Amino acid sequence: MFDGASPLRPDVFYAGYPPEWVEIYTNSDDDFTDPVPDLVMRAGKAMTWQEAVSSARLTKGQQAYIKAAREHGVRAGIGFPLWGPGGQDAYVAMGFPGSEANLPPDVLRTEHLLLLAGHQKICELASPDVTVPVLSTRERDVLQWVAKGKSNTDIATIIDISPETVATYMRRIYAKLGCHDRVGAVIKALRSRLIHL
Repeated sequence: MFDGASPLRPDVFYAGYPPEWVEIYTNSDDDFTDPVPDLVMRAGKAMTWQEAVSSARLTKGQQAYIKAAREHGVRAGIGFPLWGPGGQDAYVAMGFPGSEANLPPDVLRTEHLLLLAGHQKICELASPDVTVPVLSTRERDVLQWVAKGKSNTDIATIIDISPETVATYMRRIYAKLGCHDRVGAVIKALRSRLIHL
């Protein structure tokens, strides 16, 4: 989530969670909310979801949320607080299959440092003082498929153009977004709302 834990609707990006749970999560109301992001952000350290809620006084809505998550197979995970310039804080959750989320301390620290570095780069790429570039419809189409993990060859087949033409579009996209790689282009385009996942 780019905009961090807040009472406003944050941007939520996810992968690997059950679709029916994602629908519930993204459409929950103020009474039925995930307490973990705020608890982890307040603690200021990476921790398991269980650690975060174990000593917290949860509202009935938060308790119902935890119960519903478990019923949908979302039982164990680790939350990571991320801090960025100008209050651009964020929270990342990493779910685990089963009922335990265990990472050795050195792996947990390394994972947290990598996420912090990635978040700093996202903040840099998504700096609000940068003018949002204009992408053509075809450039947005190509970038949308890049965001879904497709190769140039895959994209060429999907939208019925040559791989060389896809490569040309990618060079134009990089130039317009001020990026040098696919990940940077996707991050900047997501943050600028040029594409959506």
